[in-house]
Amino acid sequence: MAPLTQMIAKYSPEPEFLLLLIFLFSLGKSVIFVSSVLPPASVTLLLAILAGKHALPLGAVWSAITLGAALGSILSFHCGALLCRRGPMTWLPARFDAPLRKARLALQEQGMPLLFASRFLAVMRYTVPLMAGMLSLPLKPVYLTSAFSAAAWALALMSVAHLFPPILT
Repeated sequence: MAPLTQMIAKYSPEPEFLLLLIFLFSLGKSVIFVSSVLPPASVTLLLAILAGKHALPLGAVWSAITLGAALGSILSFHCGALLCRRGPMTWLPARFDAPLRKARLALQEQGMPLLFASRFLAVMRYTVPLMAGMLSLPLKPVYLTSAFSAAAWALALMSVAHLFPPILT
């Protein structure tokens, strides 16, 4: 996290650049293939929010986080759908059969509440939408749930950021 803080302090980026950083980290932390190589999402986003605390309008920060997170979940959902486009998940090793059956049952019984709650749990943030795509959950409820959970997550991050002083003065 120190390199990000130093970069922000050294270059004192324009508000638009900070919003882009916030959007990209929010997006990246919601996509399974990108999230694995990024530092922890909440800490990174909090640093970016704190860096622009007085320079950025709250609505713009909330929008950047929400749009990035929702788009990331939707991309993970479609990645899961692409993985299973050729038919059932017969291409996976047999050892995954039992966990996949459990996941399918959980998502079929509590799909949207589980998808909403997964936004707030690090690894679940991208694996549950991926699994929802693999299980072909309905598109519209997945999109809506992803958007609502992203909005709530953004609000929670921004609320926590307001408890801390700004990084830049």
